[in-house]
Amino acid sequence: MQKINRIITILLVVCTFINLVTGCKTLQLGVQGASSPVTTQKTVTNTSPIRAYLDLINVVDDKVKVEVQVKIEGSDTINYYMPKIVPGTYQNNNFGNLIEDIKAYDQNGVAIAIQKQSNNHWKITNARKLHKIVYWVNDTFDSEDIHKVFSPTGSNILKDKNFVLNLYAFVGYFDNMKENHYKLFIKYPSHLEASTSAKEMSFGQKPPVSTSKHNSDYFAFDRYADMIDHPIMYSIPNKATFTVNDIEVLLSVYSNSSRHKASTIMRHLENVIRAQKNFLGDINSTKKYSILLYLASAKADDAKGFGALEHNTSTVVVLPESLSTKKLNPALTDVVSHEFFHIVTPLTIHSKEIHNFDYNEPKMSQHLWLYEGTTEYFSILFQITQGLISKKQFLERIMEKIENAALFDDTMSFTTMSKNILKEPYQKNYRNVYEKGALISMCIDILMREKSSGQYGILDLVKKLSKQFGADKPFEDSEFIKIVEQASYPEISAFLQKHVVNNTPIDYEFYLKKLGVHYTVKNIPSSYFIYQQEPFVKGSEATKEVLFTSDIPFNSFLKKLGVRKGDVLLSINQKKYNLKNIYDLFGDSDKWNIGDDIIFKIKRDDSILDLTSKVVKPTVEKIILQQDISAPAEQKALFKKWIDEL
Repeated sequence: MQKINRIITILLVVCTFINLVTGCKTLQLGVQGASSPVTTQKTVTNTSPIRAYLDLINVVDDKVKVEVQVKIEGSDTINYYMPKIVPGTYQNNNFGNLIEDIKAYDQNGVAIAIQKQSNNHWKITNARKLHKIVYWVNDTFDSEDIHKVFSPTGSNILKDKNFVLNLYAFVGYFDNMKENHYKLFIKYPSHLEASTSAKEMSFGQKPPVSTSKHNSDYFAFDRYADMIDHPIMYSIPNKATFTVNDIEVLLSVYSNSSRHKASTIMRHLENVIRAQKNFLGDINSTKKYSILLYLASAKADDAKGFGALEHNTSTVVVLPESLSTKKLNPALTDVVSHEFFHIVTPLTIHSKEIHNFDYNEPKMSQHLWLYEGTTEYFSILFQITQGLISKKQFLERIMEKIENAALFDDTMSFTTMSKNILKEPYQKNYRNVYEKGALISMCIDILMREKSSGQYGILDLVKKLSKQFGADKPFEDSEFIKIVEQASYPEISAFLQKHVVNNTPIDYEFYLKKLGVHYTVKNIPSSYFIYQQEPFVKGSEATKEVLFTSDIPFNSFLKKLGVRKGDVLLSINQKKYNLKNIYDLFGDSDKWNIGDDIIFKIKRDDSILDLTSKVVKPTVEKIILQQDISAPAEQKALFKKWIDEL
């Protein structure tokens, strides 16, 4: 979830206390129809299909019953696992913790010993007699106060209303059997419908479990990775479909109050995805793409992690239902545009670590700058090339990335961070894959434009690599920079070696100047005590005082007055302020008139001071990116090629 600072800003306007998470964003492995022998980690000696049954009818205490049938050959002991982690979430979610009352049975229904070995691991003895294991699965949306599962990564069980099924939260895998076919049977209330990119299979005849009150769906998958790459949402139909070139796009919306309709949202979303497809050109990696949108209520027991989690042919999006259509549309644009671009990377370009992902002992790739950074960069670049935003807005978003990247450790090797992203101090820098990662791709784009006189950029590089590799042909992680050099220029690999493998910070202004873009300072209007979402004051719970503090420089009014960080505000024009009435500052200051006398009484260390001034219109100094009108013609030409300006 996404992910994204702009989404955070949009949602904060609606509710200051909303808990924004993105996460994106997932590097999903697995490809529908893929079973290349080069991707198999262990030899599969048992090719019997795994059959999994989910019962969405007989929900008990907000739990769903799951039955997994298997035929074990040649082993006295077998292990069953639920994922500890799924690709791209960069934290241990331990989905085995959602499992309760697990039991194993033989063909005659006689219990077989099953022992829990760890959070996500069960050992079954006398395995040759094993016919099935049965257990109950809890969901995550209503218990986010006791775990850290990002909402779009999790699951929802709302009896008779909504089921969000990220299937790795419900079905696990056996030793050496992840490459076996999976058959999935789901019994569900007849008034609900499934939304998914997975192809529904025919029973051959009317399934015996179908009645007027419930139906059954049957899905078949080539392997475990294929199954968990196809989330399913069951809800009362609120859908819209449209076709972009040869891609069928499904939008399915769950809105508990029915406030938002898929047919209304679709009109905006169709324009966005059509623009994305125009941007990508001839890259075709999927025939169907599903957007499963869950709009959460403001209730304490509903999802609070807003953003999205992508899969190869779909994305699960969670946003607050309280958003107006005007706010929902730009939030969806930023979230879905990022996720949709994942059909390029990592779907068609990924390393063996991603393709053969180990759900309980993961080996992470070095190249998150590619999987997430390039995707994030594309999600901004396409909007300017397709005329969805102005040049001013585009440069503002690039500057926002530069400012956000500065909040992280800029001397940390990006490849080392990626490889060790599950450990500290690397994990706390994870968000930088969407900030510096996007800027790395921007610099590569600029370098390629410079070397090719504007003819080629990073999108051309990605297209070339997509044809070279593809969904079933992963690359060697350690060789990727050499591969990039062969597909582009030596200067690109030199850049990656210096700034991505090694720890030399990037001078972004140096690269932007190649396009005739430079840094400049602009005075932006501000409120007296807050700029955008950044207050200049805060209340102390310990002392009940009002303190001047900020992560950004004070505005011109506070600077002129002589306020310093750490000063305690006692009064303004004899009105006293403390923690109890701190919010009066914002209303009172709105009544000030330019030119009025103002007296701030403050405490600084052990001294009481009066700071006097005239009320002036407050502004903040902000660094912005601006085109240099006196730049050489070749730089101006490169800029036009960069943003595809005619």
